[in-house]
Amino acid sequence: MKAQEPTVPSADRSYPADPVRRPAASLSPGNVHEKLIIRITGAVVFLISLVQYVLTVQPSVSFWDPGELSAAARLLQVPHPPGGPLFLLVGRIFYMLPFPGDLGLRMNMVSVLASACSVLLLYLIAVRVIRAMRGGAPQSAMETYGTVLSAAVGALAFSFSDTFWFSGVEANYFAASTFLFAAIVWLTMIWHDNADRPDQAKYLLVIALLVGLSAGVHLMSVLGVVGAVMVVVLRKFIDRPEESRLSGYVLLGHAVLLLIIAAVLWAGQTSSKPPGPEEAHAFDRKFIITMVIASAIVMLMFRKRVFHRNSLYLVFALAGIGLFVAYPGIIKLLPALLLLVAGDNIGIGTVLLVALLLAGGFGAWWAAKHKQPWLHIALLAVIIATIGFTTYTMIIIRAHADPPMNENKPRTFSGLLTYLNREQYGDFPIFKRRWSAEPQHQSTWTAYSSDLDFTWRYQIDHMFNRYLFWNFIGRASTVQDTGVDWKQLFGIPFLFGLAGLWAHFRRDWRMATVFAVLFIFMGYLIAFYQNQQESQPRERDYFYPGAFFVFSLWIALGVRESLGFIARRLAGHRLAPAAFWGAALLAVLLIPGRMASTNYFSHDRSRNWIPWDYAYNLLQTCDQDAILFTNGDNDTFPLWYLQDVEGVRRDVRVVCLSLANTPWYIQQLKDKPYFAEARAVPMSLSNARIQNIEPIPWQPRDIDLPVPPEVREQFAVTDTAVINNGKITFRMNNTFQAGQTTAIRVQDILVLDVVLTNQWKRPLYFAVTCSPDSKIGLDDYLWFQGMALRLEPRKALQAENAMDPATVEANLMHEPAGFSRTPQTGFKFRGIADSTLFLDDNIQRLLLNYRFAFMRLALYHANMAGDQAKSLQVLDRMEQVIPRSHVPMSWEMLSDLATSYRRLGREDRFNEITAELEPICRAMIERGEGNLSSYYNPYRILLDIYHQRNDHANQLDILNRLLARFPGDPSLTKRIGEVRARMDSTQHP
Repeated sequence: MKAQEPTVPSADRSYPADPVRRPAASLSPGNVHEKLIIRITGAVVFLISLVQYVLTVQPSVSFWDPGELSAAARLLQVPHPPGGPLFLLVGRIFYMLPFPGDLGLRMNMVSVLASACSVLLLYLIAVRVIRAMRGGAPQSAMETYGTVLSAAVGALAFSFSDTFWFSGVEANYFAASTFLFAAIVWLTMIWHDNADRPDQAKYLLVIALLVGLSAGVHLMSVLGVVGAVMVVVLRKFIDRPEESRLSGYVLLGHAVLLLIIAAVLWAGQTSSKPPGPEEAHAFDRKFIITMVIASAIVMLMFRKRVFHRNSLYLVFALAGIGLFVAYPGIIKLLPALLLLVAGDNIGIGTVLLVALLLAGGFGAWWAAKHKQPWLHIALLAVIIATIGFTTYTMIIIRAHADPPMNENKPRTFSGLLTYLNREQYGDFPIFKRRWSAEPQHQSTWTAYSSDLDFTWRYQIDHMFNRYLFWNFIGRASTVQDTGVDWKQLFGIPFLFGLAGLWAHFRRDWRMATVFAVLFIFMGYLIAFYQNQQESQPRERDYFYPGAFFVFSLWIALGVRESLGFIARRLAGHRLAPAAFWGAALLAVLLIPGRMASTNYFSHDRSRNWIPWDYAYNLLQTCDQDAILFTNGDNDTFPLWYLQDVEGVRRDVRVVCLSLANTPWYIQQLKDKPYFAEARAVPMSLSNARIQNIEPIPWQPRDIDLPVPPEVREQFAVTDTAVINNGKITFRMNNTFQAGQTTAIRVQDILVLDVVLTNQWKRPLYFAVTCSPDSKIGLDDYLWFQGMALRLEPRKALQAENAMDPATVEANLMHEPAGFSRTPQTGFKFRGIADSTLFLDDNIQRLLLNYRFAFMRLALYHANMAGDQAKSLQVLDRMEQVIPRSHVPMSWEMLSDLATSYRRLGREDRFNEITAELEPICRAMIERGEGNLSSYYNPYRILLDIYHQRNDHANQLDILNRLLARFPGDPSLTKRIGEVRARMDSTQHP
């Protein structure tokens, strides 16, 4: 059935009759002048965005995943599942460019260029959506200016938004993935405007290719297929809009009913204990069955509205099928089919894949011959998307090359399937919202009354709404879990976005539905699907750039609606042009202008070398051929970058304990290393044991580590027990408990085996970021070296004195001009003291490790060496390198620093620091904060300060506050009397 073409509305173009099915000609740019305006404005938007990202890009490696991805791209390695082979290939090409000079910066430029292109595409999409929304007829010059300015405001709002700006200046998947998503949406809009042309299929086939390629970057952009299929169905198969609208009401009511049922089911989950796996999956089954039954009832009750050609149910069903074909169809089920038929025989699997593609090609030929154009297009699209997905062959190929990073070692179809399914992260339920029994997630079971409470307050409101508000209302700070601050952006972008959403549905409800579905899929449904448990190691806003992309489009529509309102109200008035341009300028200033000025300082990383230096300092802490145990992302990924990309200290074997619970990683540590400078990690575990390794029951026990005579001589051991027994003994406790069984993790088994097998032949270090339970009880024998603790066969009399002062001093007190790829003393502290460089919460936490190093060295010189002058030099150097004015110091460390200066006789420094500390402690007391049983409590600190100052009045004030909390306490009463006596003696000598 062919739909009749709608009539073009009259000049006001307020309510288009059917913009989804409007002829292509009416939606194409009207004339050469209009095209020129659109293109020039687009070029300006692109250049602004490009300059923005170039000026603020990280100059080299950054923390979190970029270090891993930069290293992976350099050598075409296999990063964490499910990988991103296309992204790595593009990154490798950028590495081959002769500029810029820093290799890490070359990789970051992938994100810079992808981000600027994404902003340009958003602008072009907004232009088309606005024209469609406003009727598509030729526009006057003023209307054209209103369209392009509104589109530019929306695009630049996205460019300057908090989340996208952060991703746009470092090497990560999300900038490139957003570009692919934007390209899919843009091509969808182009197809929509040219759908009646004979060659319209070419746009759909390019979209299919981009969907397949998207899998090789990040699965987020694959969701663009949902919008593409919806637009195709609405444009070509829906010819009775009123019937679609009525079915939409049923669909909306259906969705609300399912949400109510889900809320009831989750509200009933009130247990305060984690469920077992069977219980969690049983709830999932119950949830699915309930939803299916409820849906069947609704669809049968309203079957006349549901089951017809123009039903929105058909639109959503076909969009769901399109998504299923892409994911999991091509991305997961196709490799599973190859594995099922061919096993792990790569040759047979390749032949089978080619045969399937040829069969699809034959089907497409048959469909064309029998005049089935949509079947022809669909089959070609599946073939092309599959070809795009074949970038994953790189994963198998490179896994066979055994690069330094070869996560999961996916050499076969079974290995690839394990890799794609992310099996190393374990299985988790979808509909049971609280499920984790991990220690770090225990607050989930006490802080929330039910799964419903947890779903709304944490997973939806905290882990998505908050991020949306961050970007378009304002972010309070970079501290983990910080809230929303309306004073930052005054909520203006957010309000314009809501206005644009309303205007979109009012003028073009079907296209608005498409973008609303994309927003929900790329925002709320991603948050729901991930089922994140509280707490998370970092903020997760980077998962949602697609949702923020759509919201920025609505900002553009909101601005255009506002400009249109002004134009209509002042039509014919002599002040109309001035009012129009004034409103446009105001929109530019209050939305992208305000966002740029608010976010620039916190997103300018152009001088931020801290991640590079942190990794360098950690590697240079280690002696030649060392084995370095690290904790996780930030003390591991930048090290991989320095070793794999820049060739720094490749002799050091980095053992990431977060990965050391997996057989494939342990096997890689044992096997011959990739770099000639490196050596295999010594271990006695057989290959068979490694492949079947798992946690083992464990009772706390003493472990003996032999210390041969030559080792005792090397470390100048004087402990008679070690000399006489020829060994050291440490107590290894269990690290977790399952029911009544105490056990140790696989990583603990590995660390113990390496320590025993190494036999002191190579230096062993633990990064200072390693948790206490990861050191298997070796704490008494770990000696501080700067950024790591070295295992030595001698025990310090006091833990704070277990350090090598000469090594630590050489590292902290002297900063080399350049850097060395071989062992060299001297830490680098570039940019930390630069007050114009923004340091986020994560960086400030990591910088604490430097301060602890300085404080320990100063304490050693003061207490052990008795060299007060040297101790003062260390403290002064700490203030020079990490000034308190730029890197705030915790109140606990301020207390220690004040005490140190007082003991060293520097009353001036003591008074300076306590002047900072006193109001902090006073405020804590007013808020009722502070653990009184802890050494660090505000009452004790203030009493010490006032005692040192002979400030009896304030001493009495604090003591009386304590007495109010502990009435009748004899020690407090006695001390109050003593202070009063001193006060009286001072007043009446």
